[in-house]
Amino acid sequence: MNPKIYSAYLSLLEKHGNPTDLWPQWCAQEKDEPLRQLVAIGAILVQRTSWRNADLALRKLKTANLLSFESLASEISPVELADHVKSAGFHQTKPKRLIALAEYIGENYQTLSQMKETREIETLREQLLQVYGIGPETADTILLYALDMPSFVIDEYTRRWLEKTGLTDRDLPYDEIKTWFEDSLPPDVGIYQNYHILVMVDQKGREASVMEVV
Repeated sequence: MNPKIYSAYLSLLEKHGNPTDLWPQWCAQEKDEPLRQLVAIGAILVQRTSWRNADLALRKLKTANLLSFESLASEISPVELADHVKSAGFHQTKPKRLIALAEYIGENYQTLSQMKETREIETLREQLLQVYGIGPETADTILLYALDMPSFVIDEYTRRWLEKTGLTDRDLPYDEIKTWFEDSLPPDVGIYQNYHILVMVDQKGREASVMEVV
């Protein structure tokens, strides 16, 4: 445990204020199943691109009535889906990733809400990492924001912030940094979500960190 990690969180909170209003859907205390699925889909679309690009793709999916696992798994091919999500880049792989996640959840849990209730977080993380196109950062994003489970997300903003503050080496392996944060914080979903967003705010500024409601 490193007390500097929690102290840094409190400092960010004092400096920038509560960030939950910046990501109102992702940080919603009560999520219904459609919102959980929207967040999980967004977690894949935002891979290696900006939120603005992912947001455009989410809105196209919503307009086409494709913003659900059921529709992604049964109503569209990867080639057809590519046209709807091309703003998010990687148009050959992201459609396959979305369909793979939708099919996995449908075949094994039916819903994300049921997934959340039936397995421990370590098991769920291992399972998500077996789904095509889901790496550690995306798995932790789905766990933290779609399932509201305490799994700390390490993204490039976090690594830059660590380098800026000198708290630890930004180039350490992903899981080592993740464990370091989790061992130094209470296992509280709200703190994990806030911390992750506050780090981004500290890097980008508050206005640039807003994620509008889809």
